[in-house]
Parts: sequence; C-alpha cells; structure tokens
Amino acid sequence: MIKNYSTKTLESEKFLDDYIHLKNDIVLNHAFQADFNSKNEDVSKLRLLTNKLSRKKNASDFSSLEKIRIVVDSLIGDVSENDVCKKEGVPVKVFSEWKSDFLEAFNKYSEIEVLQRALNSNNKELIVEEVGKEAYDFYKKFINISSIKNLIISKNKVLSAYSDFDGIENIVLLNKVNNFRLINKQFEEVNSKLPINGILLGNFETFNSRAENHPINKIPFISRLYFGFEFLFKRVFPKMPVLKKLYFFTTKGKNRLLSKAEALGRLVSCGFDIVDVKVIDGIHYFVAKKVKEPVYDMNPSYGPLFKMKRVGKNGKIIGVYKLRTMHPYSEYLQDYVLKLNGYSDTGKPADDFRLVPWGKVLRRYWVDELPQLINVFKGELKLVGARPVSQRYFQDIPEDLQKLRLAQKPGCVPPYVALDRKGAVDSVLQAEREYLQEKLRNPYTTDIKYFFKAIYNIVFKNKRSA
Repeated sequence: MIKNYSTKTLESEKFLDDYIHLKNDIVLNHAFQADFNSKNEDVSKLRLLTNKLSRKKNASDFSSLEKIRIVVDSLIGDVSENDVCKKEGVPVKVFSEWKSDFLEAFNKYSEIEVLQRALNSNNKELIVEEVGKEAYDFYKKFINISSIKNLIISKNKVLSAYSDFDGIENIVLLNKVNNFRLINKQFEEVNSKLPINGILLGNFETFNSRAENHPINKIPFISRLYFGFEFLFKRVFPKMPVLKKLYFFTTKGKNRLLSKAEALGRLVSCGFDIVDVKVIDGIHYFVAKKVKEPVYDMNPSYGPLFKMKRVGKNGKIIGVYKLRTMHPYSEYLQDYVLKLNGYSDTGKPADDFRLVPWGKVLRRYWVDELPQLINVFKGELKLVGARPVSQRYFQDIPEDLQKLRLAQKPGCVPPYVALDRKGAVDSVLQAEREYLQEKLRNPYTTDIKYFFKAIYNIVFKNKRSA
C-alpha cells in the first residue's frame, strides 16, 4: 500500500506513475472535460480509457494500468466486487490491496472528485431504476441529487466499499433497511462517514405493509397461518439469543420484519433526527439528519418485560419495570412523536404509532404496570405518588412542580386517580401538585388516604388509566 512515499517499492512506484498518466489522460482530455456534466459521459469515457488495456489470466501478471482498469470497473460498474474478482480471476485480498493503492493515489493528487463525478453522473437514473420516480422526487426535495457530495449506494453495493471517499455530505441507501444483516452497524457506519447535519436517505417496509400487499392475504385461513409463522420466524427469532442464529443462518439477515417504530427508533439511537417520512406503494422512505454520535445501545430491550429510564427522587435515573406495550426502540422516539402530534386529552402522546395492538388494553387496566411492584420492593418507588416520568416529559413540567417531585419518590398509584381527575396533562399535573403539597403537610397519612381513595374510584367509579 502507498503509505510512505519515501520508501515505496518498485511496484508501488510503477502503480503511482501509471495512475498519473491515466489522471493526465482524463484531466487534459478537453472533450472529456467539456462533456463532464452530461449524464452518462463520465462513466462511459472513464471506462473507455481504462478498457483499452489488455487483460491477462494470472493476478501476478496484471500491469499497473490493468489494475487501475479493474478497480475503476468495480467502482463505476453495475456488478459487485466479488463478481469483478471472479470475472478477472483476481483474489479478493489482492483486489483490496489494488483498490487501496488506487484510492490513496486519487486522494494524494486531489483527483477523487473526478471519480466521484463519474460515480454520480447517473444518480437520477440509478435511484429511479431501483426505488422509482416518486421516491426520487421525494429525495430531491432534501438534497441536490447530482452533487459530487452525495454517495448513492446501490442495492448490490455496500458502504464500506467507499470508505476512502472524502467530503461526503449526503448518503442514499437504496437497499431496504429490512435487508441489512446488522442494522445498527450499518447506521453507525453511515454516521461515521457523515458530518454533523449530513443527510441520510433510505427506505424500509413494515410488516403491516408487507401483509397488506402480499397475494396470500386474499386467502383468509391460510394467510393467518402464513403471517403467523412469518412473524414468529422473521420478527421474534432475530431477537432471541439462541434462535437468532438459526434465523441468520437461514436468511442471511435479509427481508427482516420491522415495525415503523423500530426502524425509526434504531435511526435515532444511532445519532440521527428524523426529518421526514413518506409512504410510497407501501414502502416508508425516510430523510434523517446526523445530530450526534451513536448511543451504541449494546443491550436493547425486545422482551415482554423491560426497564424504562425514569426520573426518581433527587433526579436519580432509575429503571422502572413494565410489560411491553410498545415496539422495540420506541423509547428513542418520544421527542419525535411529540413534535409530530403533541399530547392527547389523556396526557399521552397523540396518535402514537409506537403502541402494539394489545397495548391499549394492558394500559387501560394497569396490567402493564404491575411489574413496578419490583421497584417498590427495591425501594425506588412507593405505592402512592407522582408517576415516574421520562427525562423528556420532565422537561415539560413547570419548575415549581419539578422541585416538589424531586423531593419525593415517584409512586405506582397516581394522584389523579385518587382525586378522580381527567388524564389530560394539566389535570394530572394539578393533581400531583395538590398531592405533593399535602404530603409535605401530612407526611404520614397522605399516602394512606390517597391509596384508599384510588381503590374506591377504580372499583366503584370504574376509573381507568389514561
């Protein structure tokens, strides 16, 4: 590899010299420069310059110019690197060394822009061909598609193949997120490639959309069996420690079932803000902006019992146990959902797509909150008190109430139930203020009083959770 130019080997010097000649052929060719911005001219002329070279059978017999031609073909062609290696009879490891030398030479002589222009000259055609005209029209609202600052990753390419490219501001992933074997790793790699405020565009399919558009959906009984098995194998198996090995061995991680909440939540956990989402023919197309480094959540929660991060006494963050009523990674989307729809009359985020179908039933009868008794036994919660809330929700609480809350442990039975108030945000906060102030005046009897009031309202007034 061309790392130290004072100690190059003879072969590396020859590779670099041949690159310089090729570079001059490209840059000094006036006809090439004149037509540089036409749609397919860059690709065809760059390939024409390199294809004049002869080909040989053995990797060791390739000249430096032939190596350049093979590397360029792999970068601007429509076939994968493995296919190029197989076609040319070159070992993958050897090819990787050639590619590294070539890209380093391009970077050293400030000509990476030439190759990037060649790659980007047919961006529109590539996007339209792989995801359609409507998706292209959606994407072009957010980025200049023809800019050399874009990196468009085709369905048969991987981002790591372009790891040496500099100055990238926007990345478009044309393959569905469902087909990424390691979704978070892919998003983390994109994050490392983009600057702050860099744009990522991509797409995914939800399992609801897939079921609606699948032909077998028209066969009532058979469709239930099919989708039940598919949900079990493609949704549950990938999240189970042992069974996921079988899933990945069988599917290679492709065509995974995802919910909207999980797909977007993974993006946010990897350092992105959701800018916009549009559904086209059942596929969700998203635009996301890099705002920070990834969270690197090594232990995401998938199971029915999980812990939520909540603000406890004196501002300590505690893990509150709960039965799952939302899709995985939903905890990362609270701010996004509130920005979209705000709060409902019940005090919860309005039109919350993060809820699973059975979630409302569990919430209505407080079944999802029974595991909080574990927190009571651990001394983190008490039976009666202001509800434990997220840091995001806590920011919206008036400052005087924040101080009252931080002086007490949160509780399982909320004051608004005991006082028979509505579940709207204002009503809940006012009930909490009254309870906390009374608790200061009567620290020993207030909780007993509120507990029995709550039981009465639940049993005789049919009071239900907001």
